[in-house]
Parts: sequence; structure tokens; C-alpha cells
Amino acid sequence: MALTASEPQRLEEALQANLYLTGDHPTHTDAKVFGELSGTSFDKAAFPNLWAWFQFISQFAPEITQQWPAPVQQAPAHVEAAPEQKAAEGAEEDDVDLFADDPSVEEEAKKLAEEKAKGKKEEPVGRSTVVFDVKPTTSTVDLDALAARIINEVQFPGLKWGAEFKKQPVAFGIFKLMVGCVMEDTVETEAIVEQIMEMTGQMNVEEEDEEGNGTGVWNTVEDNLVQSVDIANFQKL
Repeated sequence: MALTASEPQRLEEALQANLYLTGDHPTHTDAKVFGELSGTSFDKAAFPNLWAWFQFISQFAPEITQQWPAPVQQAPAHVEAAPEQKAAEGAEEDDVDLFADDPSVEEEAKKLAEEKAKGKKEEPVGRSTVVFDVKPTTSTVDLDALAARIINEVQFPGLKWGAEFKKQPVAFGIFKLMVGCVMEDTVETEAIVEQIMEMTGQMNVEEEDEEGNGTGVWNTVEDNLVQSVDIANFQKL
């Protein structure tokens, strides 16, 4: 059954463990439902995941969301067995000793007993959606390559990056990156910022004269790629 804005509870449940409605990647479903929700109001307290998703998707321009693909169709969870197969399975079941010991059941019972002995269950870990503004040091930094490095190299347990990112103009021909993630409360934003700030790589830099003016001579140097990292949006789930 397709996800629609008319069923916010289903949308909330779909976003409990994912950044997007159908998984780790944005699809046409996200764009469609976002358009249906635009101009409407819903209870932030009742649907915290949906509200955070809506704020995150609003960061993308329409020309980006229109290019998101259709969601991948899931294979049927169960296919009815043929009569011959059922008969064969029934014959096998007749030979099963229903009173035999099942090691997996005994192990599960042992785990349940140990959890009960602890007296209480562990508190669930809270989660948040975060959008980072990443400003490069110069306009010659390859932002696509920088975004790929952030998503692939900045990794912590409990941190999941979104597959999409956005490039937004700042000034003087320089663009910044906007990259989003879902992170558990055990992850420190300061640690994420520190790793991004430490990224270095080759870039083209113009030489300057004694007065600080450009000379028109460009050199390739190894230097820091990132000037600053700021939190553009932070939402508790």
C-alpha cells in the first residue's frame, strides 16, 4: 500500500529507523508526500520523526527532488508452495520428534531469564536528525568529492548519513555543502565536525604579491579543504 499524507501514523512508523520514507535513499515517494504535506499542519509532538523528515526534505530544491527515482519494489515475503511441495513437507513433518530438545529454544529461554534477572530493560537511545553546513577553503575544492569523503570516511556507531547532499551558493563563486544524517545521542557532533575539519587534499591556489593581490599564477598545493562546519538544522526524534 502506497504511503500518502493522509496517513501520518504510517509515515511516522516508516521514518522511525530511516532517514527517508522507503529506506536509506530518497525516492519519488519522498518528493510526492512532501508535496502533499506542504501547506498543511500536523502535530509535531505526535509525529516527531515525520516533522524532522519534513524539515530535512525542505532543504532540497524542487529541481533536485523531481529527479529522485521510484522506490525499489520489495519481493513478496511469502510464495504459496505447490501441492506437491506441501505433500513432501508434510511427510517430513511426520518424521519430526515434537518432544526432542531444541537448543535454540533453550538458549532463548536462558537469555529471557537473564534479562528478567536484571530487573529492568535498558532505556532506548534517543536519535536526532542533523544537517551540517560545510564551507570549503576555496572555490576550487571539488564539492562532490568532498561530500563523498564525508559520507564514506566520517563514520561512528549510531551515525547514518543520507545518500543525497546539496550545494548552495555563499558568495564570490564559492558554494557550501549541506549534508544530513540521523545520529544516536551517543554520537558527539563535535567529533563529526573535528573529522570534517581535518580533511586535506590537493587544490589550486593563486599566488599573491606583497600587497595580497592575486598574481594570476596558480599552483597545486596540499592543504585543508574545509574552512568551517556549522550545524544548520538539529531536530530531536
